[in-house]
Amino acid sequence: MRQTTLLLCLALALSSCNEIIDNTPPDLQTLRESRTVGNTKDLDVHLVYDVGSLDVRSMKGGELFSVNLEYDAHRTRPRFDFREGEHAMLDLKLDHQSRLSNSRRTNDLTLKLNEAVPIRMLDFIAGVSDAHMDLSGLQIGQFQLKGGVGKIEVAFDRPVEEPMSRLEVQSGVGNLTIRGLGNVRVQNLKVDGGVGRTDLDFTGDLKDSRTDTEINVGVGQVRLLLPREAGVTIEAEGSFLSNISAPSFEKNGKTYTHKGPDGSSTRIHIRVRSGVGGVTVELI
Repeated sequence: MRQTTLLLCLALALSSCNEIIDNTPPDLQTLRESRTVGNTKDLDVHLVYDVGSLDVRSMKGGELFSVNLEYDAHRTRPRFDFREGEHAMLDLKLDHQSRLSNSRRTNDLTLKLNEAVPIRMLDFIAGVSDAHMDLSGLQIGQFQLKGGVGKIEVAFDRPVEEPMSRLEVQSGVGNLTIRGLGNVRVQNLKVDGGVGRTDLDFTGDLKDSRTDTEINVGVGQVRLLLPREAGVTIEAEGSFLSNISAPSFEKNGKTYTHKGPDGSSTRIHIRVRSGVGGVTVELI
């Protein structure tokens, strides 16, 4: 009797899974959009990407932006909107059905932005995605990044003329890497750590800039890569379960200090609030 009951429960569970999983073959479609620079002086970009792979990069030429999206029309509905003018706005959202799919084909988006036109606001919300964002050469005023489940890599490999005023990051479940923060000389950085791993690389051409950073660590891990030539102060506030490792820093209570080789004053100031997760600090 007990064995029969177990088999019945298993059958019901498998039946429920079959109702959740969508076995319909993908309906592959392509969306291509672009606009010329025209009289645009700056651009706002809002991107919501639920499922798939994403590649964002800079470009040169006469186009303001270029969108190339391959998607499964059976499971995804893209919504594209563009408002032209001196202060233009690009809005792209992908609405994905909640049912699971056994198809190996996913959405694939390539977005190119003209590096000659300043980005006033870049707002990116990720879902279950694999995102690579090479933002080198783009002049970005403010950047908001919300991670989901998956891997996100952000690179600033070239110095910009004007510093980024604010960068806000909410890590998700997967891994997040931001490289070359020194090249954009971000003035205010706020990071809310998630469940996964977050790597923040502050190297680059800092010039005479100062960066104020607030990091809230949840249950995940945060690694800070800091330039050895810069003065750095870290103020830590954590629970008894937290773990902050900064072996190359001078420690005084909950304050960690590193002076540059020339005895330079603080140019990178970091406040860390740590829960059960850990923070590792490395000088490079």
